[in-house]
Amino acid sequence: MCVAAHPDDEDGATLAKYRKDYGYKTFAVIATRGEGGQNEIGPELYNALGVIRTHEMMGAAKITGAQLMFLNMPEFGYSKTLEETMRIWGHDRALGRLVRAIRIARPDVIISNHGTLKDHGNHQGVGALLREAFDIAGDATKFPEQLKDGLKPWQPARLYLRAWTPTPGQLTVNISVLDPLRGKTYAEIAADALRLHKSQGMGFFITRYLTGRPRVHYILAKSAPGGVAGAGSVPAPGGVLFDGLMDRVDQGRRDMSKSTAPRSALKKTLLDHADDGPAWNRAAACAAEIGLNATVDDSELVQGQAAHVQTTLTDYGSADAQDVTYSLEFAPWFKAARPASEKKTFDETRQAVDALAFTVPEDQPYTEPAPTHLFDKHFLDPEITAVARVTCGKHTLTLREPLYVDIAPKIAVRSVEPRYLIRQGHDHSVQIDFLLTNNAPDGVQDILHVGASSLLKVTPAEKALSFAHEGDERVVPVVATVPKKIQPGDYHVRGTLESRADKYDALVRVVDLKLPKDIRVGVIQSYDDTFVKTLERLGVPHKALTIEDFTPEKLDQYTTIIVDIRAYLVRKDLVANNQALLDYVKRGGTAIVMYQKTYEWKPEYAPYPITVSHNRVTVEDAPITLLKPNHPLFNTPNKIVPSDWDGWIQERGLYFPSKWDSHYTPLIATDDPGEHLPPGSCLITDYGKGTYFYTTLGWYRQLRELHPGVLRVFANMLAL
Repeated sequence: MCVAAHPDDEDGATLAKYRKDYGYKTFAVIATRGEGGQNEIGPELYNALGVIRTHEMMGAAKITGAQLMFLNMPEFGYSKTLEETMRIWGHDRALGRLVRAIRIARPDVIISNHGTLKDHGNHQGVGALLREAFDIAGDATKFPEQLKDGLKPWQPARLYLRAWTPTPGQLTVNISVLDPLRGKTYAEIAADALRLHKSQGMGFFITRYLTGRPRVHYILAKSAPGGVAGAGSVPAPGGVLFDGLMDRVDQGRRDMSKSTAPRSALKKTLLDHADDGPAWNRAAACAAEIGLNATVDDSELVQGQAAHVQTTLTDYGSADAQDVTYSLEFAPWFKAARPASEKKTFDETRQAVDALAFTVPEDQPYTEPAPTHLFDKHFLDPEITAVARVTCGKHTLTLREPLYVDIAPKIAVRSVEPRYLIRQGHDHSVQIDFLLTNNAPDGVQDILHVGASSLLKVTPAEKALSFAHEGDERVVPVVATVPKKIQPGDYHVRGTLESRADKYDALVRVVDLKLPKDIRVGVIQSYDDTFVKTLERLGVPHKALTIEDFTPEKLDQYTTIIVDIRAYLVRKDLVANNQALLDYVKRGGTAIVMYQKTYEWKPEYAPYPITVSHNRVTVEDAPITLLKPNHPLFNTPNKIVPSDWDGWIQERGLYFPSKWDSHYTPLIATDDPGEHLPPGSCLITDYGKGTYFYTTLGWYRQLRELHPGVLRVFANMLAL
């Protein structure tokens, strides 16, 4: 079992080696869903990102051969301390979930990349919890409620932690050995798995797997004499991690030798198996030549819907398979009735085909939309298993194909945007768009009722709906009118279907916000869309720039150009035309450059050198000190006050510059408790006739939430 904090933290190479070389059952246990990280492939964050990373982790586990388990602990962004992680996770809750995973998997050996180094607080948390869980998973007095669920205490034999630097007594796993069946080393297989973690940008680690002859080093952190050691009489294969342990598979032979049954009965059993050898060989050959394929005719179902599992068994070999009986098995939380099954024969193409019908229970819980259900107990667990029992000579072989279906409401309702902006004193109405989707397999009718918080008036108050086909969509626009004297704050517009009590809210945020006049903004957009959407909400004229726009004539149309977060990673045209951006500033333009990651940024990209580091401030409410309180950034057109910095989410900022040319003026200082970082989060300079502003605070996360104070600072940025 490999235990890791986040998707991509697992040791895929060692898991692949022990699964594919030695044939061990392997598990990847992941503490979080990764929802608090960055996203290098799109704008999704938080639970929507957690869904992406769960799918990526599932694909990676399929490549390494590990069975996947999630502990569902929250991932809240980068953490610098073990104490913060334990405060948010809850020590007993996290420990109990890890103990449960150990009791389910019953591993002989546990490994982890997370040791005792001062590292990500989540990594430290996993390392600390593993030491505790190893000691108590075999103790029936610890978390006894798990025993009532049918689990039994389990004591692993060894716990190994990764040695990232040369360490006395370290053990080495050779992952550069070639897997002859696949024509790749186990390091290369792990690299294939890492490639699926696209949202995380794993290029650096993939290169490490593909360079030279990589090895993995571990130190023995804990062992349990007794444990499962000595369970068999044959040394366990598996090299260093299992050296000295006995093979549990051998236990069956020992049990037979100790049996109290008459020796004549034992002899007859052994002779029966010996005489049946050729038949077993034929069955094994048959098993290698048949394949089961099963699909559901509709992968997104609604309550009460009838569906079919299409099953096909193909005999690719020498016609050893004679007939097959299909059935469906359902997970305990999916209470469908099992369909009747009957024997099927193979046709002239050596295929046996059937369709088994089932009906979704009327009270089956929804799984869609996926981000809402990310932390459900059985998120993405297969509800259905197609089972084929095929006769091969004297033997019946059983093949299983797990299937997952989504359960959606008959009519799904959501607001196109989760939040809508009203500028106090300027905007007197806002249009909220409700998107409705028919997921039912046939026509459906309903009525959408719309209500709002006091002070808001909405029209229309209701809308009749009629859908003819599955997948039909319709946008229902609702106009919310606000009085002239409405106060800043949050107001709600709610949509409700007459057929059920579910409520769908859109938030309307009223903000006291002044905008500069006569501005036009160009955005060099990366994978994120926050700045473009914010400009749309503000009604500021803007354009997402393309490679054709890097000419003086086109750039000079804009008063301000925003370089999006990590644009130097994904916009090769920006890298190639960076001088055009600097020349634009020199001629009198304003460039606002958002945070860039350490290895993606070069000091010479700026007009005067800026060196980006790994420095970050992770405490959301870390104090903000204005180093130049009279600077226009804090005064024009909005006066920024201390409360404008309250209520941030995730972090203050990341990848702060550690060094910069003397031409720059630092504007803000902020630090995590006990630290004193160079104040590089907001650097500004004149360059020629223009202004260059480099800032690494987490503006985009706050703008997504329509944070009032950050909206005011952002408007001031546009006025620079």
